[in-house]
Amino acid sequence: MKQVIGLVGVLGMLAGLSTPVVAADKVPLKELLVQKGTITMEEAATVQDSVWAKWVDRVTFSGDLRIRDEQFWYSAVPGTNDDRNNRNRVRFRLRFGSQIKIKDLLVVVRLASGTGEAVSTNQTFDNLFTQKSIWIDQAYLSWNPAMARWATISAGRMQNPFVRFYSSDIVWDDDVNPEGIAEQLQFKSGGTVLFVNLAQLVLDEDGPAAAPSTDGHEQWMIAQQVGVTVEPSSTLKATLAGAFYEVLNGTKGTFSQNPVQDGNTRAAGILVNRYHILDLTAALNVNAGPLPLAIMADYVRNLADTVNAAGTAPTGNVGYQVGAILGKASDPNTFELAYFYKVAETDATLADLADSDFGDGGINRRGHIVWVAYNPAKYFQAKAKMFVTTSDGPLKDDITRLQVDFSTKF
Repeated sequence: MKQVIGLVGVLGMLAGLSTPVVAADKVPLKELLVQKGTITMEEAATVQDSVWAKWVDRVTFSGDLRIRDEQFWYSAVPGTNDDRNNRNRVRFRLRFGSQIKIKDLLVVVRLASGTGEAVSTNQTFDNLFTQKSIWIDQAYLSWNPAMARWATISAGRMQNPFVRFYSSDIVWDDDVNPEGIAEQLQFKSGGTVLFVNLAQLVLDEDGPAAAPSTDGHEQWMIAQQVGVTVEPSSTLKATLAGAFYEVLNGTKGTFSQNPVQDGNTRAAGILVNRYHILDLTAALNVNAGPLPLAIMADYVRNLADTVNAAGTAPTGNVGYQVGAILGKASDPNTFELAYFYKVAETDATLADLADSDFGDGGINRRGHIVWVAYNPAKYFQAKAKMFVTTSDGPLKDDITRLQVDFSTKF
């Protein structure tokens, strides 16, 4: 009986203590210490408030993980030799990063898997379970000053600053994070947005080419994009943009790139031609029916004269991609179906920055792209995507590529 009474007494004490503890959670610690008589009011005034909670509120984390099974089927023109074999590989992509907001300054850091390529963060299951590498995928600052909210200046290894759609991967692979400085200007008036995007991007840094007295041949891209988005109603939005990308000293050395993608005329690994790239982008989004519809197109042309490695004949310098996406796989139980057709001639743009999934990656190829995606939940997606392509080169080889992806965002 005494044990029961003692247990009841202990529980009563705990119950009595529980009420002030819960209430105390709403009182700053230094005030509670004054109430308990632990410190005086004068001492409390010298105690520094904790800024931990405020710091945490400024930080956000996000990431994604994708598992991919990929099939390749190669075929060459009858009568030619092709010693490549069909292949299958399983890959993953892991990205994890954070954004830290400090008043009008944004600090962005993201790590990713991969092998150090500019156009891919994929890592192949290979080499008897050996560990995989993590790379710095993004590291940049963005300043959006309070006195000019229409302007943002970014510097570092940054998210692509240009307005792009899926059709824009004829110029920019979606995994490319340019390095340098970018200025983004945006002016809104009703349903109309005028945007101007500028960038000064470092492609490669070379020291003196022959002797200390010889100037280096640093390779840069100077870029400008101007465009407008018009949204007359909640069901209709149209975007039109024009960009010009000029490569400086592109013929003075390689970019030390990994990998070198198909396309572009080269001699001993160095570009033969200059690249003054005009890129016109258009997109129309319609949400009037039961499924959203997005129609988009890019036209690209190298305005510089282009010739083959021998300098005896011109090379192709035009490309385009056009297609549509029906539906949008995003919310639970939503899907999308897409079709695109792409033509990218040999010297239309920089091959090493173009889509790495088209054929074997790069340009100098034409073909069809189709995919279907389904989201059983907002955070999870299943997708099947196929590329059916042929080369514009002398071999005229065909590559059919199938990707089956399972991905989640967190």
